Amino acid sequence: MKKLGNVLIEVMQDLSSVSTNGSAHIRVNKNICSPQQFEQLFNYFSRGTILERLELEVDAMPTQLECVCGHQEEINGEHNGYGRCPSCGQFADVKDESYQLVDPDPEKTQPRKSIRF
Repeated sequence: MKKLGNVLIEVMQDLSSVSTNGSAHIRVNKNICSPQQFEQLFNYFSRGTILERLELEVDAMPTQLECVCGHQEEINGEHNGYGRCPSCGQFADVKDESYQLVDPDPEKTQPRKSIRF
């Protein structure tokens, strides 16, 4: 899993490259930090940048264990990238995204054309 500082930098880079219309909604893995902590750090480090006045909504995102048998469950704490499925006993993948940009959707949003200071 990525460190909090790296995730914060990546989120700021992603939001800087797309047109946000003044607001954004992201989900941050709850194993990295709480949504409140992330929002406070984002507000602090975005001072003096084009993201300074951005209204940011942050939600927690769980780490998921997903098996080929269809079983899914939330995982808390440390893991090795895989785990045993409690349903069938096979090794299952751990979906451990650091963050997800919900709105604006990077696939549907136009890149930022200009930066006005």
